[in-house]
Amino acid sequence: MFKIVFSMEGFPERLRKLREEKGLLQRELAEKLNLSRVAITHYEQGKRFPEWDTLQKMADLFNVSVDYLLGRTEHKQGHISDDKGKTETIAAHRTDDPMSELPEEARKSLEEFKEFILRKYGKGRE
Repeated sequence: MFKIVFSMEGFPERLRKLREEKGLLQRELAEKLNLSRVAITHYEQGKRFPEWDTLQKMADLFNVSVDYLLGRTEHKQGHISDDKGKTETIAAHRTDDPMSELPEEARKSLEEFKEFILRKYGKGRE
């Protein structure tokens, strides 16, 4: 299970900037991602957020990391290289956990619901 952590303030601007740098109209980007132009408009206006697989397609198309798209790093590739060609991988992690602010009863209810969904849809079964 994974959790997408992003900066909604940074994603719309990054998407627009990357699209413009590539010389694409919203319609052209939508065609490449098999989406509607309206979906791209909503992403760039911060009205909607793409699904995980769409984020990955965007990152591949623009040759950037998903972390860059989400505003979690300033490095487009998710790594930096020094002048000798040595590469250092950069990982962006969020240290705050919004779940920690919930009462214990709420956290327990969420965990039980997660387990119910996993059982219902066959995930985690042997």
